[in-house]
Amino acid sequence: MTLTRYKEGSFRELLSIALPLMLSSLSVMLMLFVDRLLLAHYSTAALNSAVNASTLGWALLFGWVALANITEVFVAQYHGAHQYERMGEPVWQMLWLALFSSLFFIPMAIWGSHWIYGSCPMERTYIGWMMMFGPTFTAFSALSGFFVGQGKTKLITLLAIFANILNAILDVCLIFGIQGLIPPMGILGAAIATSMGSLFQMSVLFYFFLKKENRESFGTHQYRFQPQAFWQCFKIGSPGAVFALVEILGWAAFYHMMTRVSDIHITVAGICQSLFMLLLFFAEGVSKAATAICGNLIGAKRTWFIPNVVKSGVLIHLLFFLVITVAFIFFHQVLIDQFLPNATPEFIASIEKALMYSLWATLVYVFLEGIRWLLSGVLTAAGDTTFLLIAGSLTVWIFLVAPVYFFVVKLHASVEIAVYFWIIFSLGAISIYYWRYTSGAWKSKSIITESTTQLS
Repeated sequence: MTLTRYKEGSFRELLSIALPLMLSSLSVMLMLFVDRLLLAHYSTAALNSAVNASTLGWALLFGWVALANITEVFVAQYHGAHQYERMGEPVWQMLWLALFSSLFFIPMAIWGSHWIYGSCPMERTYIGWMMMFGPTFTAFSALSGFFVGQGKTKLITLLAIFANILNAILDVCLIFGIQGLIPPMGILGAAIATSMGSLFQMSVLFYFFLKKENRESFGTHQYRFQPQAFWQCFKIGSPGAVFALVEILGWAAFYHMMTRVSDIHITVAGICQSLFMLLLFFAEGVSKAATAICGNLIGAKRTWFIPNVVKSGVLIHLLFFLVITVAFIFFHQVLIDQFLPNATPEFIASIEKALMYSLWATLVYVFLEGIRWLLSGVLTAAGDTTFLLIAGSLTVWIFLVAPVYFFVVKLHASVEIAVYFWIIFSLGAISIYYWRYTSGAWKSKSIITESTTQLS
């Protein structure tokens, strides 16, 4: 059973699977972007607090999300190998992981937020809500892997649309309040809106996961905790999870340094990060589609189609880069005005040049990260996650955090220099990932063969 009616690994196959996944990723990124956009209209202090708290919050959350999303790799390889009855098994093991994660997230929400941001009430509020709903994000990631691994992405698309509508409505109502009904909540309202959006998405996916046809065909009724199956998912998924934690901690360190240097540094870096997060949906969608297609090809032992996937992915990212470049040329002032609605003319004049250079650098970084995520998606499909852990962890600290500390914090370089190091980091990572891809070492890995042996 092929994923689509198009030629395996072709531009059209990759794009047909990637587009709905882009919308799914955009669902999360757009929630955060809308939060920040509305918070910018509420107050600059609330925006900067959300930038700091959400970066650290994702560092603590994203490792669990990445680990749970390993279901996509297992489902894709089982699907490609025609072992359909086992496709529900890894999903349930990662749903158990989501339940176990409560032991981490709930204490972090109650006590950890005070320990991390004791003297910063807005940051403390935002990260506290992120942590409380951490198990929800984790469960959603596990469930989405079940549908993505099969190439069934229409549900993901519709869900993304409705979740963002819900989030936008809640954002407006809770951040600014409704006179006589709801008091303005500011950053608390933004945190609640995003949390409710994630709960809605997880609940809908869980309902469809348990539908009769999935129980009968794909074993989604096999809910029991299976230590060996859980361990196999954990063994393959944990390197990616640890890498996600290490990388986002690196970014948290970056934004902490920007905060220490000056208000201009954190404001410009925060706006650039918000733009990047808005556009990241494209890279994540293509990466997940590449993982699904390559996982199926590996399971079916048809790896000679994988270079076609990589070529198609690079072409897709080139086209996207052209589109966002043209859009930025015509609408950059609209973007800047939206993020600085309350700033004085003097402050805007002081950062305008630095902000423009940094935003252009961000667009280049978006393209390069798309290539990096594409290669990462291919290697992940093969289960080559330990390599990604080692290579990715080293690059973010060697090519980004360390030089930014030396040049920007110690030598007081401008914020543009800090953003230029994003490009250097991405180029370094791409070079290492591409070397691994061309070496072919990942082709010798077969996670479902090992899993079948262990679980029989």
